[in-house]
Amino acid sequence: MAGTTTTGQMTRETAIQLYEAIEHRHSLRSYTGEPLPQAEREHLLQFLQNGWEPYPGARTRAVLLEGTETTAKIFKGFLGSYGAVKGAPAMICMIANVEDPYFYEATGYMGEQCVLYATRLGFDTCWIGGFFRPEVAGELIGLAKGERVLAVSPVGYAKKDGMSSLYEGLFKFGTKRGARKPLEQISYLEDVVPPRWFDRGLEAVQVAPSSYNKQPWHVFYHKDGRISVSSIEEYKDKKPVYRGAPNSSRLCCGIAMLHLKAATRALGIEGHWIPGEEPGNPIAVYYVPENVQNELE
Repeated sequence: MAGTTTTGQMTRETAIQLYEAIEHRHSLRSYTGEPLPQAEREHLLQFLQNGWEPYPGARTRAVLLEGTETTAKIFKGFLGSYGAVKGAPAMICMIANVEDPYFYEATGYMGEQCVLYATRLGFDTCWIGGFFRPEVAGELIGLAKGERVLAVSPVGYAKKDGMSSLYEGLFKFGTKRGARKPLEQISYLEDVVPPRWFDRGLEAVQVAPSSYNKQPWHVFYHKDGRISVSSIEEYKDKKPVYRGAPNSSRLCCGIAMLHLKAATRALGIEGHWIPGEEPGNPIAVYYVPENVQNELE
């Protein structure tokens, strides 16, 4: 049955955990099928319920589905056996209400917190935005009016054998996995030398996951200390969530914005995102208190 979550602002302790997980997160699709250990499972469930920071102006939630038979139903039928997620004992479903503004970036912002927290618990994951059956996941979860499952991530322990490594390599072939745009290509400084904490945040944005590794974002540091993020890619979903659904690059930008928030909050910067006044660019602006010092702690 559909429900709501009770979430709050990101604490520095949580930000540190997420920031540390950024380095260890990798996209993996072949799993052992081993059920999640009880202790780690409970920690993950608690985080999905009330551990993540919501994005302003949109209703989102995360639900854990479990069982290899269940996950197989949701991944069945795409690309044959090639590219499919195999043997996942659980999956995180990222749900948004598409009647709200900013729902795509809100889903990326929430979902990446859940993925990074699962990584922090020792699980392997993989963002899946297109090759799954959202209608099957929605039926199992129970959705409220306007809700859609926009993306999912398997959760479990990845296989480490040679054939699994070959399988992962074949799927990533051509996506330039690991190839990242240089910092100067994803950012612009408005005639100002930014504080060092901004550099750390930008480095975290640089390694954020995105569809086909497009990295469809641009980070602008303004003279007055504002940081804005814009989408630079105009590719569309092959199957839009609904007629007129916005560009999926906005979900990727939401993931990047979470990386910037986690990095800077871990360093003691208490900034917050404010969405743009209307869908378009910039997507959002990151504000920090005027009394924030230019040096890291």
